[in-house]
Amino acid sequence: MSRPSCPASEFGCICNRCAVDRDDDLEALKQFNRATTTTATFLILLAALLGLMAVGLLRTESAMQRAAIINQESIVWK
Repeated sequence: MSRPSCPASEFGCICNRCAVDRDDDLEALKQFNRATTTTATFLILLAALLGLMAVGLLRTESAMQRAAIINQESIVWK
């Protein structure tokens, strides 16, 4: 895919910026950015989910220990 020549080349411009096809590089960069953003978002959400599960586990374990202590004390006092 080549672009038409730059209209400024008729006036002696030799910068060749208009003739360079950069769409392939930009498309590859867009795909890379999309992939890295998706991966980073997935890892952040996974870390949040694992954190919530860990907090829930700690609370459950703590509640079970408290219940065991209460049951043990109530047995002793009876």
